[in-house]
Amino acid sequence: MTFAANPPAGQKFAPGQPAATRIAGLQRIMFASQKGGVAKTASAVNVAVCLGEQGHRTLVVDTDPIGSVAACFGAAVPTNHPGIYGLDQYGLNDLVLQNLAPNVDMLPYAQDGRPVDLPRLEAALRQLGPMLAGTYQYVIVDTRPSVSDMARRLCHVVDQVIVVFQCQPLAYRTLGGILGQLQQARKEGAPARLTGLLLTMVDPTDPCQSELERHIRDNLGPAMLPISIPLDRAVGEGLLEDRPIVLYNPDSPVSRAYRDLVAYLAATR
Repeated sequence: MTFAANPPAGQKFAPGQPAATRIAGLQRIMFASQKGGVAKTASAVNVAVCLGEQGHRTLVVDTDPIGSVAACFGAAVPTNHPGIYGLDQYGLNDLVLQNLAPNVDMLPYAQDGRPVDLPRLEAALRQLGPMLAGTYQYVIVDTRPSVSDMARRLCHVVDQVIVVFQCQPLAYRTLGGILGQLQQARKEGAPARLTGLLLTMVDPTDPCQSELERHIRDNLGPAMLPISIPLDRAVGEGLLEDRPIVLYNPDSPVSRAYRDLVAYLAATR
């Protein structure tokens, strides 16, 4: 489909709208992080693929102009695609890139040069939810590394939040920023609950990282998800082949960890 080069501005929304209500049969999970390079997008994509493998219709929504979700699948997004901002002008089937993996579709970020517009993004996700009921069981929202108050705003239009951080001292020490946004969202009445903190890129051969993981888990306790994602060069190899790791190397330790994570999410839903 060809998209207009200069789409209309669309409906304007003021901040501070009431929190979105939960939608029967649909779980909206946001992956958030304080800093980039922590495997947030890889985690969002691989969780989506694992859900699809289990027969759950899953839509991945990219909120980052960089377009990393599409890159993980090697998917080409049409020029001038309005992404989630196009819901007022186009049908959902026209906007969604379908079958990137079994039972997995994607709604990309706009490819028409527009910057991130947080009020409109929040409003578009609010608008999107009811449109998906009966078609999808899961929506995975991949956010940018904490930009302004994106995580706080989007907590009003999702059900769960997974905060991703790397097993490195700096990533651990900067968690306060993103957690502060989630705390503020709860004060505002946002419905999203913190499902847990996901520790990634843990090198099992490095004693220092093993010690750091123990320290993190001792200090953060039940806020931590029980599964950690190990460091594995196969993740990068898969990206070079345009395939998430659970498709590229299904038996790798990372793939097993993501499947364990999905099993845990299903058990605690």
